[in-house]
Amino acid sequence: MFSGGMQVAGNSVSGVSKVCCGINEASKLSAVRKFDGYDDSISALGCEPCWRELELRPGLRVSSFETEFLGDKAFSYQKKNRYIDFGFFLEGGMVNELSDTPLGPLHVENVAGSGGFGFLDEISGVVKPVSPGRVRSLHIHSSPELLHELLDSDMDYVNDDLKLALENNTGHNFLLHDVLEPVVQAAASELFYGLAGGRCGRVYLEGKALELIGLQVMKCEESAGRQGYGLSSDEMDKIRDIREHLEEKFDCPPSMTELSRTHMISIGKIRTGFNLLYGMSVFAFLKEYRMSKAKLLLQGGDMNVSEAAWALGYTNLSHFSAAFKKKYGVLPKKFLTSARNKRILS
Repeated sequence: MFSGGMQVAGNSVSGVSKVCCGINEASKLSAVRKFDGYDDSISALGCEPCWRELELRPGLRVSSFETEFLGDKAFSYQKKNRYIDFGFFLEGGMVNELSDTPLGPLHVENVAGSGGFGFLDEISGVVKPVSPGRVRSLHIHSSPELLHELLDSDMDYVNDDLKLALENNTGHNFLLHDVLEPVVQAAASELFYGLAGGRCGRVYLEGKALELIGLQVMKCEESAGRQGYGLSSDEMDKIRDIREHLEEKFDCPPSMTELSRTHMISIGKIRTGFNLLYGMSVFAFLKEYRMSKAKLLLQGGDMNVSEAAWALGYTNLSHFSAAFKKKYGVLPKKFLTSARNKRILS
């Protein structure tokens, strides 16, 4: 299935082609994963699993995975390389049971809007869906040498675990997992569709990959500097719960008074907590989250602009169009047309 200018050498995939291949073929050709125990039976899957992998430059790769699960089908995989992995889960949910890692057994539940990064130099695990449905995920893989070069002037501000992994020649194993900021979700979605589409060049894809690495590393720096500042750990947990509450009710969000009463925390501390943890107000967070959802809905191509606006809780189509254009620089109708054309060409 690898074609269109893609070169395969040993267990390495490179070139400008972004061809989708099945898991069994990916297992033979991928430089970052080896899949075992996978049955491509259509009785278990709604569509053929699709793996894409591309070398952006020496030491930097990007890969994506998508499928639709009809049952609780599981598959196993192995990783034996020295890449630092940045993961972004965009749709659906999958549980990753890591039975053999340098940190011992790990249970990682990936749901839409979650992600993280880490370095585990040798792992094996089993992945299974949380529930039937479509799944989409994206990973960026960077060698420690390249990442150290990119972050060299900022090493004093880098997360301690990441710093140890970059400066320790024997490797420092770690795994960080958290919810993704709306701006990160939007950028990850753009890279996912750029990798899937046929008209995005290497410069665009590499730029998006470096942007995502920067956003994730910066988040860890900010989080380390925002601990405390007038809020207890219990109150910080409540702020995170409020965020999840808002993401679930983004189309009809509760008022500040309702949030305060439901989560038993003052409105003032909610405002303070959002600024400390997320660097923005509650209103700005909701606006960012809605716009990131809007882009995902329109990129999917299954909704028109009016349907997307209603799904996001907008009752005025003009207000939605104005907000979308202010965020992305293009009207949603034009963006939808472009997204549909890319899907047809890919």
